[in-house]
Amino acid sequence: MVGDSTDTVWGVIDLYLRTDFPDIRKKAVIHSAAGSALLIPREGDALARFYVEQPPGTVAADLTLERLLARLRLVLAPFQLDAAAVAWWSAYAIGQRAADAFHRARRVFLTGDAAHTHSPKAGQGMNVSLQDGYNLGWKLAAVLGPLAARPELLDTYVAERAATAEDLVAFDRELTRLFSSRYRREHAVSAAVFAEHFVRAGRYTAGQATRYAPSLIVSGPPAAAAGGRAGPGGLVLGMRFPSAQVVRFSDAKPVQLLRALPSDGRWRFVVFGGDIHDVPSREKLDKVRSTLSFSLSPWTPTLTSTAGAGCGVHVDRGKDVQRRKRPGQHHRSAPGAQVRSLASLAGPDPGLLLAAEGEMGHTE
Repeated sequence: MVGDSTDTVWGVIDLYLRTDFPDIRKKAVIHSAAGSALLIPREGDALARFYVEQPPGTVAADLTLERLLARLRLVLAPFQLDAAAVAWWSAYAIGQRAADAFHRARRVFLTGDAAHTHSPKAGQGMNVSLQDGYNLGWKLAAVLGPLAARPELLDTYVAERAATAEDLVAFDRELTRLFSSRYRREHAVSAAVFAEHFVRAGRYTAGQATRYAPSLIVSGPPAAAAGGRAGPGGLVLGMRFPSAQVVRFSDAKPVQLLRALPSDGRWRFVVFGGDIHDVPSREKLDKVRSTLSFSLSPWTPTLTSTAGAGCGVHVDRGKDVQRRKRPGQHHRSAPGAQVRSLASLAGPDPGLLLAAEGEMGHTE
């Protein structure tokens, strides 16, 4: 592991409490003369988690529950805190490290904490680890399974997730500095500056900021994006495929678009065809259908049996987005988050996007 560690110690505690602190059920950062604390309400609003900065010279192994609670009460003063019950607590020294190699001869791969370590305040430990496993999992399945993909596909795991680990370590290092009372005093970091950075980091902590570079499975940016602009419809290549609420034709049920794209290792074409009542748009969509049918039918038995009658999505210029279901098709669930409306993404002209397991490439 390559990186560094500090002598800064934080305590973390999950507890049932009684308090007059007004924002106890909100995520909050508290700065005071006694130090800093981060409050994260736990599931169900019964538990609260506090990350509490410890005074200089504290040794993590020597910290006791009584000292941790005493420090927390000092940070929260003049508000009162009574710990009814403590579910769990711990202490840690802050450090950021990443593995110098994520694989050995494509036979052994590192993921999660074996590949990167950092402080827990950003909530990225399990999140980034799950993303590592997801990225590696579908690629191993593609190489070892019936698809028999090229082994070079596994190299994209190393390139993508090693870069993500480097970004994570840099992000955590900056966030840790902003939480440090000494750093804020020495660099005159105001509460407004801290709040601005914390809000700006929200997209990253939500897992929406990862962007993979062009590779074997991520195309280079189209001409429209070469000058710094986004690709078709504002979509960014190499980033998470966005979701939106759409109305399913089969049962008129509102669903999230990504729930129609289950994570089962298959590659999918998602066509944003514009207003299909518009003759030029419909002609373009028909051309896409016939081209895909001719190109993919030798490799996709379902296309052979349905004469290329694929599943499409159309946008009626800002109105309801509707999804057509081909005969005999069943919908399965897959997780996804709404980022923006699909209507605003589609734009006036049809665009063709190739989506694989939530990651995108572009095809003309």
